[in-house]
Amino acid sequence: MAKKQTQQTKSDIAFEERMAKQRAKRGFCDSDVWSIDFWFCNTISPMLKQLAKTMHGFHRLDEKGDFISPSGNLTDEENEMYAKRWKDAILHLAFLADEMDEDKCSMKNPYEKEWHRVSRAFEKKYGTFGEKLQTDEEKNSKLHQIYLPDSDPINGNENRRIMDLHTKYEMKIERYREKCKNEFFRLFSKYFHYLWD
Repeated sequence: MAKKQTQQTKSDIAFEERMAKQRAKRGFCDSDVWSIDFWFCNTISPMLKQLAKTMHGFHRLDEKGDFISPSGNLTDEENEMYAKRWKDAILHLAFLADEMDEDKCSMKNPYEKEWHRVSRAFEKKYGTFGEKLQTDEEKNSKLHQIYLPDSDPINGNENRRIMDLHTKYEMKIERYREKCKNEFFRLFSKYFHYLWD
């Protein structure tokens, strides 16, 4: 079954054209500025992959990824080894950039579907914020009580269990992405002046 493509409105097209003009004029656009982290991950990763794909030279790295000072001529085997190490280092940076990005991260929450199922069922039964669970006093109050799926009188405990599992795994993903970000910038700083071809 083919995916249904969403139709762009005239205002969407006009917006994209305006952003393209801004990028052409100043190298970035307003929407890039609104989310610099997203822009960075989505720009640096493809650039690094392109560098790895088209590189003509290499920098000598030891097994740990530290630079080795050039000395003497290299054999064909050594040339191949150092070229591979440098390419692998660049691709590792690209991998880390993808992993630190919220959308591209390979680590997915196994409770996502259950969490959405529970949320949709609760919303269908009680309203987006559980409005149907509000007391008359709450309905007449200026401050509205918000109810979540764990407030469900029948399925509250099971919903809470799923929500807790989902939240804990989201925190695990966040820690992983943070670790990838820290490793990326450590290596990016180390290799920064050598990322050219």
